[in-house]
Amino acid sequence: MKALRIVFVLLLIALLAGAACWFRTHEESAPLTRAWGNVDTRQISLAFEASGRILELLPEEGAPVKAGEMIGKLDTEALRIERDRAQAELERALAQASLSREGYRAEDIEAQRAQTLALQSRFELARRTYVRQKELARANVSSQQNLDDAELSLEASRRELKASEAQLHALEAGLRPQEVAAAEAASRSARAAVASLDYQIEKASVLIAPADGIIRTRLAEPGDMASPARTIYQLSIVSPKWIRTYVTENQLGLVKEGAEAVISTDTIGEVKARVAWISSTAEFTPKTVQTAELRTALVYEVRLEADDPENRLRLGQPVTVDFIPGN
Repeated sequence: MKALRIVFVLLLIALLAGAACWFRTHEESAPLTRAWGNVDTRQISLAFEASGRILELLPEEGAPVKAGEMIGKLDTEALRIERDRAQAELERALAQASLSREGYRAEDIEAQRAQTLALQSRFELARRTYVRQKELARANVSSQQNLDDAELSLEASRRELKASEAQLHALEAGLRPQEVAAAEAASRSARAAVASLDYQIEKASVLIAPADGIIRTRLAEPGDMASPARTIYQLSIVSPKWIRTYVTENQLGLVKEGAEAVISTDTIGEVKARVAWISSTAEFTPKTVQTAELRTALVYEVRLEADDPENRLRLGQPVTVDFIPGN
């Protein structure tokens, strides 16, 4: 019985030693074109460009979204009221600018000319009355009061005539260039105000997915207040995905930017990738590298880009990278 136990222990030791030898041989025989890494987590923090109360948020956490898809919007009632006011101001400014370009109407000029002629007749009558009263006063036929009244009437008629003549001259000359320019500038300012409100309503108050992805986190609900500084959604980019891996100095000569590679895991098939970037600085291997042999070695970070429209690669998933030599 004791002999059987000894034999069993010896067989167990031999089995363990053989397994260790096999694993060591297998690890050491890994090709230089192979590396291990992880799928990088790439996400976008989405926020409204404008501030306001959230009216609607469509996708829930885990929902896929497409680039250009509307995923949320703000209440824009106050902005629409302000836009109506700005539109009315624009129409008024445009009308004023049109009047400035065209000048005064001929009817207005003719009416002012007729008024000026009437005032000229009134002035002439006042002048004759004053002359007559002056002669009568010299002959002691009329009182000094009548002469004073005639003089006051003459001065009043003269002032009215001068004012009317000045108004007629202004109408005939039209508006000054500076006045026309001011009216044009006012119309442009009013147009810009309407355009600004249109942008706030149609663009800044709407949340659009910038890329294909999956909603990873939803951080607000309808009724909450939004601002440009508040993240509403965190969107994980589905494709392309970035794979971060590390190669040794011996492998570095076999890996080139733009070269092709194959990504694989234990659960999915192969996914084609491209080497996008190779670090120029060596570093100690991060703890996430799977092989114990490399953990104390100096390595170079390599990033690969893989198209994954079917979302087979999961964010943070460990992967095996096989570089294709000679390309």
